[in-house]
Amino acid sequence: MRKFYVIAALCFFMLIPSRLFSQNSSTEDFVQQILVPKDIYVGDRVQLHYTFNSPIDFFALADSAVLEGDVLHLNPKSPAFVSPEESFTVNDVSLHRNGMSYTLVINFIPWHPGLIDFPEFDLNEYCRNAGLLVWPEKKSVLTENPSAENPENSTLPIENLVEYRLKIQSVTVLSLIENLGDTGIRPAISPRLLPGTTYIVWTLIIVGILILFAAGFALAKMRAIKEAYYNLKEYLGFMKNVHAAKRGLKKLSEDSCDDGEFAARWQKIVRNYLDYRFEVPFSSVTTKRIASVINAATGNMLGERQENAVMDIVSLFTRTDYIIFAQNSIDSRQLPLEDHQAAFSQGERSKIIEITESAIDGLEAKSTDEGDGL
Repeated sequence: MRKFYVIAALCFFMLIPSRLFSQNSSTEDFVQQILVPKDIYVGDRVQLHYTFNSPIDFFALADSAVLEGDVLHLNPKSPAFVSPEESFTVNDVSLHRNGMSYTLVINFIPWHPGLIDFPEFDLNEYCRNAGLLVWPEKKSVLTENPSAENPENSTLPIENLVEYRLKIQSVTVLSLIENLGDTGIRPAISPRLLPGTTYIVWTLIIVGILILFAAGFALAKMRAIKEAYYNLKEYLGFMKNVHAAKRGLKKLSEDSCDDGEFAARWQKIVRNYLDYRFEVPFSSVTTKRIASVINAATGNMLGERQENAVMDIVSLFTRTDYIIFAQNSIDSRQLPLEDHQAAFSQGERSKIIEITESAIDGLEAKSTDEGDGL
């Protein structure tokens, strides 16, 4: 009978999965640890890749809020990723799945040279608590997962309910001082110039000197420069006045109007021109006073060509006055009509336009025969 109980006990322990009473460990599987960059210094942004194989589904009990396909984002504030001595700072931790292969990726920044030793931790527990903002108090696996009390009633594989201890290899943070062989503070060095900087500096100096010379010359010749400026402004104004007068004459020659209207419009165009040219209002100046007003405005400094131009303008004013005021009068009906009628003869309009433009050019020209001209 005793032999029967012994055989039954042996069968019972053989049927129960041995892994229920053991802890899985990454050291039993394939493990590969890669550091990017390979040599790290204080302040570098480092990425650690820890790859291992495991049949456990670490994603099974994880919060869906921290899952993105085959990537599970772990809490970087978990105890294993926090340095009590503040020798490093973990910014991000994620677990990547590829079939039965997993890669734990840790992004961190070292702050002190020497060894960084991550403590051993239960990866399964960290995956289950990945969505928690505050790390929970230590509880047993059975308390956190009631279904583990009766594994045969759980819908999850039993390996998802047990610990999976993971130990990351130590990481060495190099020292720049030891690497460079420096034992003290280096003396200050002068700033280094970029290629071509010397040429740019000398070019700026030369340009600055030229600007100073130009400014000094301008100050010394300020009176002459101001005079030249006002002369140029006056000249451009005269040219604008000439173009306006000739443009009005051209339009007058192209329009179809009676002789009286032609004569009135011609006088208005010429009076406007004389107003600006001699800075005297000619709107109320009679024909007999036009020459004397121009001489007074110029101080009798007209050249020969300018005097001839004034005489031509006065004669044209006399002719247009007769057309304007003698229309339908008794004098305009005297014989012979061609000498007394208040109308332009054939081709006389074109001749008036031609003489007027020539007289305007004469007034604008500088005389070289007599006087200085204006």
